[in-house]
Amino acid sequence: MRNSATDNSRGLTAFLLLGLIALALLVLSSLRWFDPVENAVGGVVMPVQRSFAPVASGVRSFFSGLTTGSRLQVKNRELQVEVERLTAENVRLRLLQAENDELRQQLGFTSSNPELPVIQAKVIGRDPASIRQYLVIDRGTADGIARNMAVVQSGGALIGKVLRVESHRAEVLLLTDIESAVNAKLERTGADGIVEGQWQKGSLLEMRYIEQGPTADGAPRVQKDDWVVTSGLGGNMPDGLLIGRVALVTQSDTGLEQRAQVLPAVDVRAVGTVLVVRATQQ
Repeated sequence: MRNSATDNSRGLTAFLLLGLIALALLVLSSLRWFDPVENAVGGVVMPVQRSFAPVASGVRSFFSGLTTGSRLQVKNRELQVEVERLTAENVRLRLLQAENDELRQQLGFTSSNPELPVIQAKVIGRDPASIRQYLVIDRGTADGIARNMAVVQSGGALIGKVLRVESHRAEVLLLTDIESAVNAKLERTGADGIVEGQWQKGSLLEMRYIEQGPTADGAPRVQKDDWVVTSGLGGNMPDGLLIGRVALVTQSDTGLEQRAQVLPAVDVRAVGTVLVVRATQQ
């Protein structure tokens, strides 16, 4: 019991003493007795603060720069996404324009050649290895497609003929393939020949078996820039379909015929839609 009372008395005494010390410190502080001490401490601390000020400023600038750079990166990414979207939209619009141009050309061809019933088809495949020159279209026997039918570009230029056909698709052998051969004539003189594909030989088209010598009126039977069209001979192609233009005239090794290098009227591998002419014989 005595020990407990003694401890309580000592605690109360300590509490009262601390209170008196705190009160004394407040009174002395209000009377500015501690100013010399504060000035002395400030004289020591201030130089240290000044020396660290540039470092602190640099740290603030660094983290501020990180924040600003992050915002710029986000903004640049947003702008890049917008550029990509506009680019894709521009490409889509150009494709739509090209498709509309093809449709207008097809309309013009069918209007100018009402005697030629045609079937519109879309190109759905090409030779991925570019070893052969052919296209695959999305029409077949179910749509009235048959072998040897002429296939023309939307403007009416010949690009090939149907080689193989299934129910809902067909393979089109292009003019430029080495296996292709089409009866043709020169539009200016009517001189006959055969246009053969030369792509696998490093060229495009060659018109062979052109008769030697000039025409009856003395004009060259074939010359550079002459237009070449289908002749309709053989019954497997309509007459008058545009093939291409003569680029170079040569003589055969035997001298019995003239030959002409021919440039196709269109890029036969670049078409997206075609017209299959149903007026041919199988």
